[in-house]
Amino acid sequence: MSVLEAFGGALQYFLQPEFALAVLAGTVFGLVIGIIPGIGGTVALALVLPFIFGAPTEVALPFMIAIWGTTATGGAITSIMLNVPGTPVNAATILDGFPMTEKGEAGRAIGAAVTSSMAGGAFNGLIALAIIPLIIPMVMAIQSADLFFFILLGITLVATLSRGSLVKGLISGGFGLLLAFVGFDRITGTFRFIFDSLYLFDGIQLVPLVLGLFAVPEMIRLAMTGGTIAKTEMVMSMRGVWQGVKDVIHHWSLWLRCTLGGFIIGVIPGVGAMAATFMAYAHAKQTSKHPELFGTGTVEGIIAPESANNAKDGGSLLTTLAIGIPGSSDLAIIIAAFILLNLVPGPTMLRDHLPLSLSLVYVLIVANIIAGAICFVAARYIIRVASIPGRILSPIVIVIALAGAFAARQTFGDITATLVFTILGLAMVRFGFNRPALMLAFVLGGLLEKYFFIASRAGGPLFFMRPLSLALLVLIFVSVAYAPVKNLVQRWRGAKTP
Repeated sequence: MSVLEAFGGALQYFLQPEFALAVLAGTVFGLVIGIIPGIGGTVALALVLPFIFGAPTEVALPFMIAIWGTTATGGAITSIMLNVPGTPVNAATILDGFPMTEKGEAGRAIGAAVTSSMAGGAFNGLIALAIIPLIIPMVMAIQSADLFFFILLGITLVATLSRGSLVKGLISGGFGLLLAFVGFDRITGTFRFIFDSLYLFDGIQLVPLVLGLFAVPEMIRLAMTGGTIAKTEMVMSMRGVWQGVKDVIHHWSLWLRCTLGGFIIGVIPGVGAMAATFMAYAHAKQTSKHPELFGTGTVEGIIAPESANNAKDGGSLLTTLAIGIPGSSDLAIIIAAFILLNLVPGPTMLRDHLPLSLSLVYVLIVANIIAGAICFVAARYIIRVASIPGRILSPIVIVIALAGAFAARQTFGDITATLVFTILGLAMVRFGFNRPALMLAFVLGGLLEKYFFIASRAGGPLFFMRPLSLALLVLIFVSVAYAPVKNLVQRWRGAKTP
């Protein structure tokens, strides 16, 4: 079968009613799961997985792909309205999304987020379709040493996320790395920093950390201060939503750069969406004409991460289909679904089931468009959450957050961990430390250690002597020195000015 015939055969899947209904059902389910804090795509896919055994391939796979591709869109709404990441990949969105809600611009923020996500996911699906014949040699050329420096670059960018002290930002990142090293070390077979606690044997979990650092502290603050989330009068019409759409069009260059960056990061196995979104946010801040506005409610801080978090899906799915390596933890569950359906992702999948493989990329495009349409229709009702009094909203969100912490693994230890990280989050806010920097370093710390071990064992002390590794090393030094050098130059020019 030729490639053109395969493209046509993939489109024919949508003529099957059960295939189309599976895409629609998965999209709606993914949006709902994304809006509920603390659950996320991984838990949703894990819950669905047992039910696909014996289901038709044309129903099971599009249903799961649609769920996976739309949870981040739903999560953006929770991040903007409640300062609670609906999914972990929406963590960067809260930095400017919630401040916009406090300023009465929730509709504008939702419009920008939904447009960026919808356009980013659909556009990168088209890119994935175009480069399927080229992707295998590109991915196979990347080695562990390159991945190590790529992750290290992401961690060094935590300094650019600091609105205040650069030193406090680096300290926050360093503490995040320490938290990432807690638990069982699969490389050496030893336990680290567990303090004889059975709960810490498996390490610190992401869901309690995210909920404790961001969700509960903000609701406590809202309950103590009284009033509503929005500190100014809310605009309940669709005018603000359409303004967010116009913002994305106005900042089309930023959208395009972050979308392509998200796709590239998605292609690389093991890096994940968290790296994509925070790198996009850091890039937006570094290239902005007004970087001091980031973190106070600027629309650029929403466009960048929301463009990247859906854009990475096309690259991740492409890697999974092409070489059988999951581009993210969510796709590891989807690979399990493939196996349950007697399919093996990898080169043989593209060779023997090319129309089905292409149809799954189509599903990503269609699901993102449907999700965007649903969010636009519901936006005028969603933004009313910001006008609910804090005395009513705070207890509800705190209960939902604690329930989400428990739902992930059904253990009360995660509830306790959420409360501990709530205390840490309140302290970090009080003393000006950087919570997103801590979370980013925590997420990337395990990957950094893993790739360093593989690279050093395979290449010895000079494992970094590769063109791509050296290029990334240069970028690391530039990212660290950028802010101090810029400040030094500005002071020097100020001193020379009479």
